[in-house]
Amino acid sequence: MLQQQTDATTSVRSVELAAKATMRALLNSYLREIGVIDPRAIKLGQRNPLPEPGEAVVIKLPSTGKTITGTLTYYSVIGQHAYGSAFNEVSSDGTLRKLDIHRLISLLLEELSHLEAFDKRGAHLNHMKARIENSLRKMSMYIEYEWNQRHSIADKKPDCVRSEQSLYFGHPFHPYPKCSEGFADEELAQYSPEMGASFQLSYFAVRKELVYEEWLDGEAQALPPAVMAHAQQQLGDKVSEYVLVPMHPWQANYVVRLPEVQELMNLSAIIRLGPSGPVVYPTSSVRTVWDPEGGYGFKLPLNVRITNLIRENTREQTKRTMDAANVIHRLQNELNTEHFKIISETGYSRVGFDSVSEDWSSSFTVIYRPLAVPHAATFVMASLLESFPGEEEPKLIQAIRQNDQGRLPDLTYWLECYLHISMLPLLRILAGKGISFEAHLQNSLLTLKNGLPDCYYVRDLEGVSIDRHKAAEAGWIPTLIEDHSPVLYEEAKAWMRTKYYFFVNHLGSLIHTIAAYCREDEERYWGIVNHLLEQEKSGADERLLAYIDDLLYSDVLPAKANFTSCFLSKGEMPLFVNIPNPIKGQA
Repeated sequence: MLQQQTDATTSVRSVELAAKATMRALLNSYLREIGVIDPRAIKLGQRNPLPEPGEAVVIKLPSTGKTITGTLTYYSVIGQHAYGSAFNEVSSDGTLRKLDIHRLISLLLEELSHLEAFDKRGAHLNHMKARIENSLRKMSMYIEYEWNQRHSIADKKPDCVRSEQSLYFGHPFHPYPKCSEGFADEELAQYSPEMGASFQLSYFAVRKELVYEEWLDGEAQALPPAVMAHAQQQLGDKVSEYVLVPMHPWQANYVVRLPEVQELMNLSAIIRLGPSGPVVYPTSSVRTVWDPEGGYGFKLPLNVRITNLIRENTREQTKRTMDAANVIHRLQNELNTEHFKIISETGYSRVGFDSVSEDWSSSFTVIYRPLAVPHAATFVMASLLESFPGEEEPKLIQAIRQNDQGRLPDLTYWLECYLHISMLPLLRILAGKGISFEAHLQNSLLTLKNGLPDCYYVRDLEGVSIDRHKAAEAGWIPTLIEDHSPVLYEEAKAWMRTKYYFFVNHLGSLIHTIAAYCREDEERYWGIVNHLLEQEKSGADERLLAYIDDLLYSDVLPAKANFTSCFLSKGEMPLFVNIPNPIKGQA
């Protein structure tokens, strides 16, 4: 009986925490995208209507004429505000009606629906509401799992895996960061990193003439020895006629139902070998898996909608990845240092002919990403900036303490060390080589040494953009990449992507986490960014100087408008808005 009561209490608390995180993400996304920088009503002389600490917040919904009130407990210059425990809807007669998460979702979606043509509003609203509630429900399940397993899982996995599998709340400016459509609820424990999943990959043997592969110079398909032995046992003398293709176990069950695949299986052109090899762990992106002991890593196709995209490996994505990998491989000795490293994909295999459907070919394309990092002190940044459910202290602070015998350094010095191994190399590479990385928090890993930043890793070359002019100047076109390669961008676009992914998405949340933990204004920490950029100007060439001056003196930075983009079904080509530049004027 006592256990049942404990389980029920845990379930209620997990729902409450998920609702609070979802409310915060929705409100902050909405305010950022409509251009409200400071929602504190106290500036208008209004009295806080709620009996809890904090400053009054009044959020107007002009299209519907509705008003939401609440309290703000931490003001964030980047827009990552923290709120009190309750929100109210103001009725036409001025009375307050307490808002739950479902009513708040309805109010914000009704407001956003006015961006769409009248005849499309209802469908878009219902579609969006379903995904937000899907995310809310999954988030609460992950939180409940973490609470129930907290004591039993703490010591079983290395830090790097634990970090990848403990991103419980997700993107702080996304309306449904934990939405997944495709996994049944009972499959979440099998496949979701947030529920500690691990599994063997499934393997297919595919006749060589059906497989197109591309590899970096000196690289080839690398599979665990146990997989090769398993294939030899099943295929015998014919093993040399086939290429082995790893597959997510969920995806394996999906692809065998495709008519094109069934036809090829009937001809023994594709043979399902079943599960084999070592246990792998899904990382924070869900479909990328990793064997930390062997260093094997795979970016797998997964026909599941995670947030707002089906996670396949299309021909354009694989070409962009390999074109970026070829350039970076050529420059690896110039780009990689002791404290800054690029995790590169080494090749990919695609099953199918040019004449067959892109759909099933993308569902059968695997990108190889071996990963060797120190297991005990390497973390994915997105996870470090969250707290474990029910805790106040960010995992970043816990990791620093655990890595330095319980000590915590001056966090302004810590941030300065971090910027030296992340921000400055990223800027120098963009200025010198024209290569921009999608260095958001989930694509960034950090190794700590004695509590301090020791090595920064950036991954996922599918997000790389290369300045077309620099590529031509360096002679990479057409020797390494073709003139029409999707990795090539105009300089302004590559620079815009750097400003958003690293400075807004990445540094914005990192600085917010440190400042909020210290109960200080974020401006103090943006001042460190400003100071280092000013220092970097000494000796900078004309191109780097232009980037630095843009960061120091521009009024605005770009931010992705995830809420609006998702509502208008623009996930592939998201909208952007401008936000005030927190670096400017912080010297």
